[in-house]
Amino acid sequence: MELSRLIEALSNPSAFGDRSAGPIEVHQTHISAVFLAGGFAYKIKKPVALGFLDYSTIERRRHFCEEEVRLNRRLAPEVYLGVVPIVRRGGELRVEGTGDPVEWAVKMRRLPDSATLRDRLAGGEVDAEALDGLANRLARFHRSADSGPEIAACCSFEAVAANARENFVQAGPHVGVTLSRSTLDRLRDRTESALQALRAKIDARAARGVPRDTHGDLRLDHVYWFPDRPEPADWIAVDCIEFDPRYRHADPVADVAFLAMELALEGRHDLASAFVSSYLRAADDPDGAAVLPFYRSYRAAVRGKVEGMKLKEPEIPEAERASARRRARALWLHALCELEPPGRRPCVVLLAGLPGAGKSTLARGLAARAGFSVIRSDEVRKQLAGRGGSDRAAAAFAADIYTPEWDDRTYGECLRRAEAIVFEAGRALVDASFRDESRRRDFLDAASAWGVAGRLLLCQANPDVVRGRLAARRDDASDADWSIYREARRRWDEPGPVTRAASDTIDANGSPGHSLEQALAALRGAGLLDPTRR
Repeated sequence: MELSRLIEALSNPSAFGDRSAGPIEVHQTHISAVFLAGGFAYKIKKPVALGFLDYSTIERRRHFCEEEVRLNRRLAPEVYLGVVPIVRRGGELRVEGTGDPVEWAVKMRRLPDSATLRDRLAGGEVDAEALDGLANRLARFHRSADSGPEIAACCSFEAVAANARENFVQAGPHVGVTLSRSTLDRLRDRTESALQALRAKIDARAARGVPRDTHGDLRLDHVYWFPDRPEPADWIAVDCIEFDPRYRHADPVADVAFLAMELALEGRHDLASAFVSSYLRAADDPDGAAVLPFYRSYRAAVRGKVEGMKLKEPEIPEAERASARRRARALWLHALCELEPPGRRPCVVLLAGLPGAGKSTLARGLAARAGFSVIRSDEVRKQLAGRGGSDRAAAAFAADIYTPEWDDRTYGECLRRAEAIVFEAGRALVDASFRDESRRRDFLDAASAWGVAGRLLLCQANPDVVRGRLAARRDDASDADWSIYREARRRWDEPGPVTRAASDTIDANGSPGHSLEQALAALRGAGLLDPTRR
């Protein structure tokens, strides 16, 4: 049956009889569609053959539905109820009907979205203690999971390298859409370097029998936490890899790397680190720490590739394709950040402060010493207005090209330019006052959404120092004078808690060199500059 007609038919509550108490909610990936009907979820596999999986015949789809139930009952025994037929009756489709099947579906108990690790995290419910419980649950699962020579063979260096390299071949058509050529080339190079450095360790872990039949797709959306339930029912993981054992037969650290990668992508590096430490301790596997960065990058690349595949699925709504495009871009960049040395990691740094605080001088120093591409708001504003860099504009605060509307245009263009730099795996430094907390959050939140680190360097100088600097300015893009400084200072928003956590203060009263050394030290502390670089 044609896929679009099948999805349309199963979107009708009548297909589920009295099991649906209302409208059917539909969620799609590039390989499956899930229909939420009352207290149940029904998952069909799309008739696709993508090289790494083959669902092209109804017999194969039934087989992999059965495999999905068998494998997922390991970590979610009460969720996976079985495989049910979809039949045609009276010209309409019926799920769990009698007759010749036109399709097969996995039947599951519906779980509340609010219990996913992603939602729990967003609600501030997840801490290191909670993740310690998850780490122990996974360590027990991995200890009891199948192992042996056949599974270990999937984790030899050659097998691991082949899987990693396959990502880059399959990502080729996505260049220019979800990742840049620069990102792909640099990530391929860094991956090869990591593989060669880890070759002996990967083979040694396989030879020791470390690999297991793992979950293979431990994402924040696939893990559910029910803290009110007794162990082991408090932690449930669904939707493991069933279509090819080579993606599931893996070093257990590769499972852990998936969740750690996604926690870091959400900006929770602290929880990612705590979770990894708990797991390695529970699994008695300190050796696993060495291969973790490689697997974190590999997992991000896999997800970037998979999200990119959704863009070619016509049955997926445009809003979902746009969301997939954003996620794919972030994942590819995050994969690169996991392996790049600190001084080459794509990032967004905001250089903020009142007029005369020495931002632009510091920006030039950081461009030369730390590889930043500088976006200066004063220059962007003049360019948007069609004026020369040194042409004078407003003599009063919030006048001429300094109205709120012009501010919106200017910061919007700075954000667009920063995104373009980051997409090419570059390091963007935005030199602007960032007087309003909302502006700072816009840029820091965008950096997080792009999959890269965001940092704010706040330049502060005494009024007497500022007054002297403003009086000495000549032929500069900034139009700020002493009166503008005083009004900007009066309207200055203090950073909120989220911004403070991503900020460093630069004492800009002294020489440019002194400010530069402080900024470089702050970047080293944030993991955005090599520790030995001076």
